[in-house]
Amino acid sequence: MSSLFAGLHIGQRALQAQQLALEITQRNIANANTPYYARQRVNLIPGEPIGWEGAAPGGGVLALLVDSFRNRFLDCRVTQELQAKGENEAVLSALSQVEPLLNPGESQGLDAAISEFFAGFDALASLPEDMSLRRQVLVRGQELAREFKRVYEGLQSIQSSNDRAVADMVGEINMLTSNIAELNSRIAQAHSLKSGDEFTLRDQRQQLLDRLSELVDTSYYETESGAVTVATVRGTVLLAEDHPYALAAMLQPGTAYNQIMAGGRNITSEIGSGRLGGMLRVRDSIIPAYLTKLDDMAAALVSRVNAQHAVGVDPTGTPGGDFFVPFVPAVPGSTAGAARSMELAITDPSKLAAAEAGAGPGSNANALSLAAIRDERLIGGAATVQQAYSDLVFAAGADSRTARDAIETQGVVLLQLQNQRDSLSSVSLDEEAVNIIRYQKAYEASARFISVLDGLTEEILRLVG
Repeated sequence: MSSLFAGLHIGQRALQAQQLALEITQRNIANANTPYYARQRVNLIPGEPIGWEGAAPGGGVLALLVDSFRNRFLDCRVTQELQAKGENEAVLSALSQVEPLLNPGESQGLDAAISEFFAGFDALASLPEDMSLRRQVLVRGQELAREFKRVYEGLQSIQSSNDRAVADMVGEINMLTSNIAELNSRIAQAHSLKSGDEFTLRDQRQQLLDRLSELVDTSYYETESGAVTVATVRGTVLLAEDHPYALAAMLQPGTAYNQIMAGGRNITSEIGSGRLGGMLRVRDSIIPAYLTKLDDMAAALVSRVNAQHAVGVDPTGTPGGDFFVPFVPAVPGSTAGAARSMELAITDPSKLAAAEAGAGPGSNANALSLAAIRDERLIGGAATVQQAYSDLVFAAGADSRTARDAIETQGVVLLQLQNQRDSLSSVSLDEEAVNIIRYQKAYEASARFISVLDGLTEEILRLVG
């Protein structure tokens, strides 16, 4: 009789196991198109023998636990590629604004203004006393100064825009770490209760971890409780299990832009990738390098034109003074701010010193010398002003091309990794359809088994009763 009751218990176990397997299969099918959902499975194992003193031949089947098809190594590799991709996308986004600023089109922009400026002196040399040509030189000088300012202020505007985006990005990072910490707490609780909800929560957390990695360079590891601890690559902890550590973006003494603070420590220089890293690189490295080149050009041009203009004389024989307002650096030896401060020192066309000293009012020697500055290698003794500007335009284009190529390469690698992850984690409707039939048949067989045992039990009870 005990073996009959043991058989009923075995049948009950089988029904429960197959029912759970059917529920998990149904969940997989329902989430076949859910992003980040990793298919789940029930691990079935043989049960302990049931019966008097373990005399029964077997214990049927047990549903040991539910787990999901997720590979931690692939998840980590995906987050690494997302960091690099996010950085280059941020750089490319900023540089896509720089290129039209530096090179707005043919016969426009700073390059054209430099050419027109020196062409004005060439034209003046043909008729050095002509007032309309003299006014033209001053107009082109004003246009040159305006173009230097336009490009400089445009670059600074992109720099400031990235700084504001840095502050916004820090807020989004804090929101993500807070949400991940909350999920950590729920996962740890579900893990301790061996609840099937744990894997749904893990899927949600992985989506947030991928998004976080796209924004800032991170590394993370999982603890025994199922929670994760997340830190930057340089070791600044962003969250430890269910406790997030917020970053802050704020100005610090001696800084013009927001610095990234963690626990009172400035970690700006430690952020290496992700969108935040890309924005910081644009703000603190790429744009400042462009501004420095622009300032070097403006300072060299102002100094050389002023020096040459000063050795000539105007139609009255008065020595020429400064053509541009002299640049006075805030720090000795620095050219910072030269492009932004560029402006004409004279407004009266009769004061232009086109003649050579002592040569008479009809002389054009100094106008020719001023025009010849166009071909002088003023920038480090290696490049003319126009060549230096062409180098700047080329450098910006090369930086854009490098970022674009990197995005394409990372996109291919990322797609391959995501395909590998999907091949493991995604739901196959064909496979799940087979599982439904398999588990349903097993459930029906278990129910039939119980029905037979129930009939036998009733017959025995009838005979002994």
